[in-house]
Amino acid sequence: MPGRDSLDERGGTCKPLAVNTNGEAPLEGVKVVELSMYVQGPVAGLALASLGAEVVKIEQVGRADLMRSFRSAFGVTFDDRGREWMYASLNRNKRAVALDIASEAGRPVFRRLIEQADVFITNLRESGLARYGADPETLHGINPQLIYCRGAGFGLRGPLAEDLCQDTVGMAHAGFMDSTSPSETPNYPPGSMSDILTGTNMASAVLAGLVKRGRTGRGCVVGTSQTEALLWMQSQAVGVAANMGQKLERFRPDGTTNPLFTVYECSDGWIAIAALQSPQWPAIAKAIGLEHLLDDERFSSFGAVQRNAEAFRPIFAEHLRGHTVEHWWRALRDSGAWVSRVNRVEDLAHDESILANEYLVTFDDGFVGPPVPFEVDGFKGVRGLAGEYGEHTDEVLAQLGFTEDEIVELKVAGAVW
Repeated sequence: MPGRDSLDERGGTCKPLAVNTNGEAPLEGVKVVELSMYVQGPVAGLALASLGAEVVKIEQVGRADLMRSFRSAFGVTFDDRGREWMYASLNRNKRAVALDIASEAGRPVFRRLIEQADVFITNLRESGLARYGADPETLHGINPQLIYCRGAGFGLRGPLAEDLCQDTVGMAHAGFMDSTSPSETPNYPPGSMSDILTGTNMASAVLAGLVKRGRTGRGCVVGTSQTEALLWMQSQAVGVAANMGQKLERFRPDGTTNPLFTVYECSDGWIAIAALQSPQWPAIAKAIGLEHLLDDERFSSFGAVQRNAEAFRPIFAEHLRGHTVEHWWRALRDSGAWVSRVNRVEDLAHDESILANEYLVTFDDGFVGPPVPFEVDGFKGVRGLAGEYGEHTDEVLAQLGFTEDEIVELKVAGAVW
């Protein structure tokens, strides 16, 4: 159970978190075993580790996680430092263990890890997990209290459950490439968004599983897939299509039905305005010096602006091009409309609000990133580093109760590295 005494049968104890959280980490004491690859599964472990869980990440003996040697993505070529960042962005705060769980010598090590774990996380396919002896039935036979979490691609069951899936094809299957495109040509937003969303939802499923275990005393199987996660995120778009036989309007800055629900170019960038209620238009007009338009019957009301959008749009656009984003942002903030600068991704690490909330921080390795997916009682995330390949193997084995001689035997047998 979370927070239980982690003494093993030989008297060893689990090492505390590398970063001192002063007992404030919400998942402190929760022990997680992660058997995953690429992005989706590691993000689930990352989210739990960032909240204080003790995550042991298993990599294959003789074959490090592929993300340690990733050379390029979305047109960016990574140097050595870039590859370090890529791996750390998915695997910080975890202990790195190199273990062959399928070998005769390695299976007892894996078993002992599972015996002491609260959670098992994986994004491997069901058939592969069965071959490794890491399927739900086998692991629950070892530890009936285990929360077993699996992330999938097209689905956890059904005709596509065993098909290979990755972020790109996951977005294609779930309609995300269609719903995010400004045209009939599919759009693929960069950055492994589907994998990151799905991994975060996996972590949420784990939290629900832990709550259920707290009530029942029994472990359970939880999980999600890229399709499930993306349908959830697109619930309004999918709902309109499924229930009304219609499609939400594609977003084009110069083509929205409501010209006060879009983005406009300013002299040095773009600003986003979202007005959905009638009183917002007069307030916007007065805030930016266009109150004379209220005397024009074409633009005298919010409804009139929408009916005459094509005439309104060029007038409004030309006016906003006359000043900076900062100028209009300050003018509009008190108008009652929703308004924001349109930040470029390179702006975010310097955004005053983001920094004030510690949504992006600089870790001890010099990398910048988000420390936690959400706050719990003000806790803002564990901020440790990523382990080197096999860095914590000996340490974890010792904590599991293996002697020095036994560890040497495991290395000779090729079960660990």
